[in-house]
Amino acid sequence: MLSNELVETFLDLTKTLNFNQTADRLNVSQSTISSRIKVLEEQMGASMFTRGRSGAKLTPAGERFQAHAHELFNAWARAMRDVSEAEGFEASLYISAQLSLVDSLFYDLIEAFDVRMPKLFLKLEADYSGQIMRDLSAGEIDIGILFSPSWSPDLHIEPLSALGFRMVSTQTDRMEEVGKDGYIYASYSPLFERFHRDLLPGLTQGAMIVGYEGLSIELLRRRGGTAYLPETQIPKLQQEMPNLHVVRDAPLIQQPLYVAAHVRRRHRQLVSAGLKMVREVADRTQDMSPVVPAGNDL
Repeated sequence: MLSNELVETFLDLTKTLNFNQTADRLNVSQSTISSRIKVLEEQMGASMFTRGRSGAKLTPAGERFQAHAHELFNAWARAMRDVSEAEGFEASLYISAQLSLVDSLFYDLIEAFDVRMPKLFLKLEADYSGQIMRDLSAGEIDIGILFSPSWSPDLHIEPLSALGFRMVSTQTDRMEEVGKDGYIYASYSPLFERFHRDLLPGLTQGAMIVGYEGLSIELLRRRGGTAYLPETQIPKLQQEMPNLHVVRDAPLIQQPLYVAAHVRRRHRQLVSAGLKMVREVADRTQDMSPVVPAGNDL
């Protein structure tokens, strides 16, 4: 049976194509690397590499095995993770969500899981859409909640809800008084940028561009100015910053949310229950979102 050690050695050698370099990277001798590859080839019944003066090269059999090796290595890593991290719990679930959801959806999710699944080991991460997609495909996470999914045959993706973004300012509450000076341009997702460009063509470039609303908030605290923020965060922020106003005649930008899971895992009982919980919490959060009057909603 293939061991994780053999698979790891094979994968590293596909990157270096050099037995000596792989030995250095794995902190073993060159003869150990050769022995591992020999054992792997004997177990697989095929040669994985050819050696030459310029280094090692994958054989056709080695190229075919490469994709399987990645799956084997990821599966082993997931197994080790589940056994070690979730010790003492009945089950584990790994969820990664868009950074913009940390201060809203995440905390509601934690409360919901605490009530319904108190014996669950829950691991939460915040990231950008691209990394969430990669982690889902690799099996590093069970559920992803994101802004900008890209199609993949390995992933099941469905619409979840939408997150509203409002323009706020320490300088004015009127759109006609908002200028490029002091405007913090938000690049939260490609779709958000498109909406912003279509609705506010005169503000496509501000004094600064940021990709995470946490940076926008800190800049508003330190320097003042105008920016788009998730409307769920505005009431709390206004308590800290009495001079922060909603620009009421600025358009509301609705950023769609999506939930995704690997097609081979989404029907597992725990993942299916987790997806249902995410949908319920997202619906409830949207229903409870603060309503801020605006003159020109999207």
